[in-house]
Amino acid sequence: MNEELSCRFESKARHGFVMPTVIFGLAVMSIIAVAALSTSSDERRASRAVRESTMALYAAEAGLRQTYGAWPKAPVKALNPGDSLDLGWQTLSTNSSYRTVIHRMDKGGIQEYNVVVQGRRTGLNGGVSTILGVVGGVPVFTYGVYAKTNISLGGNGRLDGYDSEQAPYDALTADSTANLWSNGTMDINRTTVLGNASATGSITTGTGVNVTGGLTSGADPAPPMDINACPATGFTPAANVPNGAGISYNASTGVLSVAAGAVVNLTGSQYFFSRVILQGNSSITVNPPAGSRVEVIVSDSVNLSGGSVTNLSGVPTRLGFSSCGSPTPERTWVLTGGSGAAFSVYAPNHPVIVTGGGDLFGAVVSSSYTATGGAELHYDAALARIGADKLIVHRATWAMLPGG
Repeated sequence: MNEELSCRFESKARHGFVMPTVIFGLAVMSIIAVAALSTSSDERRASRAVRESTMALYAAEAGLRQTYGAWPKAPVKALNPGDSLDLGWQTLSTNSSYRTVIHRMDKGGIQEYNVVVQGRRTGLNGGVSTILGVVGGVPVFTYGVYAKTNISLGGNGRLDGYDSEQAPYDALTADSTANLWSNGTMDINRTTVLGNASATGSITTGTGVNVTGGLTSGADPAPPMDINACPATGFTPAANVPNGAGISYNASTGVLSVAAGAVVNLTGSQYFFSRVILQGNSSITVNPPAGSRVEVIVSDSVNLSGGSVTNLSGVPTRLGFSSCGSPTPERTWVLTGGSGAAFSVYAPNHPVIVTGGGDLFGAVVSSSYTATGGAELHYDAALARIGADKLIVHRATWAMLPGG
C-alpha cells in the first residue's frame, strides 16, 4: 500500500516537473524565433537603408556632373561675394532627384565657388547624401608678357613688377614678378627683366641682358589662351560714343578714329569696336571708379602709335583692351606708353608691338610681342586676381559631406 502511494507520488512529481520545463522551452524558442524575425527585419531595413543611401549618393554625383555640364553662366556671374544661387530640386530618370546650391566664396576678384549637391531617392525614406565640388576662375594675367610664338626685347628696356592693390608703382620698390613666357622662342638684347624668362623653344640673348630670375628654354608649353567670341549685340551704338571735334565713329563699321589733338572720353563699362586709331597726340581717356572696370573689345586692330591712352585712376585693373574673333590675317596691335598708360591687353591672336620708350603699367597677352625701343613694362600683380571668364573644376575637390 505504501509502495503504491509512493509510486503515485513520484509519477505526479515527474509530471509536475515536465510541464514547467516544456513551457519554459517553448518560451525560449518563441523568444529565439522573435529575435530571429526581428534580426531578419533589421537586416532588411539596414540593407534597404544602405541601398537607398547609395542611390542618394549616385543622385548627388549625377547632379554634380549635370551642374558642371550645364553651368548657369549668367546667374553665377551675377553673384556677389557671399551670395548663393539655389537651382532647386531636379528629377532624374532613375526616380531620384538632386538639389544644387552654388556659393560664391571669394572676397572679390578671381572667383571661387563651392557647389553643394544633395541627392535623394524620390518617394522613399533612404536619407539624403550631400557632396561638394569647387569651381574657380582661371587667372589670365599671370605673366608680365605671354606670347604664343615669340618675345623680342631690346633698346635698353626694363620690365619689373608691383601690386596696385598694395601701393602705386615706385621704381625704388619694384619687385621681381615681371615673368615672361613664350610658347615659342625669345630674343633679348640690352634689357633688364626683374623676373623669370621662360620659353618652350630657344632663348637668344645679346649684350646688356640682366634677367634676375634666370632663363629657362625647352620648357613644357603653357596652356593656350582662349580666343573670345565677339559680343552678339554688335558694335557699340553711336549714341554711346562721345561726338566731338576730331572724333570719328561709324557704328555700322565699328571704326573709331581720333584725329590729332582730339580727346575721346569713354565713360561706359564696355565698348565694342572693329578698329581703334589714334593720330597726332590724340587721346582716349577713362576715369573708372574703384571696383569698376572699362573693357574695350576690338575685333580687328588697335593703333595707338599717334596718341595715347590715359587711365586717370592709374590702376591697370580698371581698364582693359581685349580682342575677339579670328581675323585673317592676324592684325597687328601697336601700343605706346605714357604716364597714364595703365591697362591690360588680351590679344592672343594678334602680334603686339610697343613703340617708343614710354612706360606701360599692366600686362600683355599676345600672339607675339616686340618692344625694341626701350619701353618699360611694369607688371601689376593685381591683374592676376581680377574676375575671369573661364572657370574650371578644381581637381581632387569632390568630397562627401558628413551627415549627408
